[in-house]
Amino acid sequence: MIEHLRDILHTFANNYQSVMWRLRECPLNDEQLGAALGISGNAIRSRRAKPDLWKLSDVERLATYFTISVTACTQLHKILNELPPHMKDLASSDRRRMERLLLIKIAQLEAYNKSDWPVKHLLRMHQSLLAVAGQSA
Repeated sequence: MIEHLRDILHTFANNYQSVMWRLRECPLNDEQLGAALGISGNAIRSRRAKPDLWKLSDVERLATYFTISVTACTQLHKILNELPPHMKDLASSDRRRMERLLLIKIAQLEAYNKSDWPVKHLLRMHQSLLAVAGQSA
């Protein structure tokens, strides 16, 4: 499951970079883009100033707006929702090892699954999994 998550996170990270590039090139001002996405212009403005504020659902809306594939977002939602039950079935030592590897505890995983995932946590998880993959290669 970790390898699959790593692959999906890698695809998502590339997709996120494409979306952010298109956002920089977008001729619409913050209010116009916010109206097109169904969120406030202030939210767009604050997220442009502080990219750590982007959420997974925002990236999906932007990708849809810019006609970029949302498959990575959809697959990521799916695997992130499958992860807590999978981790709960593990032995406690394996679960703790997985939490350290992903840099997040099960309770936080569940909370983000119920609300929305900050992109900064997804990218941090991606970097952690890449580092581990690089060490084992």
